[in-house]
Amino acid sequence: MASLVQIDRFYGQKSQPLRNVPVYTPSIIAVTSGVKTLLWQGETLTFDRNHWLLASSAQELTFVNEPYQNRFQSVQLSFLSQPSERVLKQMAKPETTSTPLLSPPTLTVSDSLNFAFTQLVAMSEQRLSPAVQQCYLDAFYLHLNELGVLSKLFESDVLTLREKVSRYLSADPSASHTIELTCSHFAMSQATLIRRLNKEGSSFRVILAGVRMLHAIGIVQSLSARNGVPLSQLELAIRCGYQSEARFSQRFKSQFGISLKQYMKTITG
Repeated sequence: MASLVQIDRFYGQKSQPLRNVPVYTPSIIAVTSGVKTLLWQGETLTFDRNHWLLASSAQELTFVNEPYQNRFQSVQLSFLSQPSERVLKQMAKPETTSTPLLSPPTLTVSDSLNFAFTQLVAMSEQRLSPAVQQCYLDAFYLHLNELGVLSKLFESDVLTLREKVSRYLSADPSASHTIELTCSHFAMSQATLIRRLNKEGSSFRVILAGVRMLHAIGIVQSLSARNGVPLSQLELAIRCGYQSEARFSQRFKSQFGISLKQYMKTITG
C-alpha cells in the first residue's frame, strides 16, 4: 500500500554547503548528528537534535550541513497527505499559541514530539491502509496545531499546481518528460499550465530540473548509506533523465552551488 509519508535520510562526513534546494512537499527535517545552519531572511538559523526545521512546499532552502565528529545525519519526513477536514476545521480556529507566518521555521523538540515523529517513521515501513495512516497523521497534525506551527507546513488546504506537477514528475524522474505530456496528464492547455505556474513563481522547466537534481542527491545518498558501488557521472545522469554528462553536471552545480564531485566527497570524506 502507498505510504502517506516519505522518509529520506541524509549523511555527510564533511561540510555540505547547498543552495536553492527546492521543497515540493511539506516536510520536517530533524538533525540527529551535527548541525544544519540555514540562511533565512538574512539571518542564520541553527538546527540540531533539539530543533526541527519546518519547510512548506513553497520554499527553496540554502544551508550548510556541519558534521559533528565527522558525522552529519538528518531525517526528512515529507507529508504526502493534507490534514483531514476535521483538522482543517481546527486550523480555522484561533490557535492558542499564535505564530506569525514570517517567524522562523523552527520548532523546539519535546519528548512527545519525538515520540510522534518516531511513530510516523515506523508507520512508513508498515502495510497500513490509507485510512489508518491518515489517523496517525491527523493526530500529529493536531499536536502541531496546538503548538501553533501547523500553518508553517500547510499554508493552504489545497495542493498548488507546482506540488501536483512535481509529484507527477517525481514518480519517474528519468522519463522523457515534456510539457506537452504533462499538460495532457493534467487535462490542461499549455498556455494555462504556463500561466498558472508562473503565477506561483515557477515553471515546468524549473520544476523538472529541481526534481531531477533532488533525485540525483537521493541516489548518491542511498548508495553511500548501503556502501554501494558509486555510479559514474554518466550513469547518474542517465538515471536522472539526462543523456549528456556535461549538461547534467552543469545543471547540478547551477542548482546547488557545488559540483557533483565535490558533493560526493562530503559524503564519503
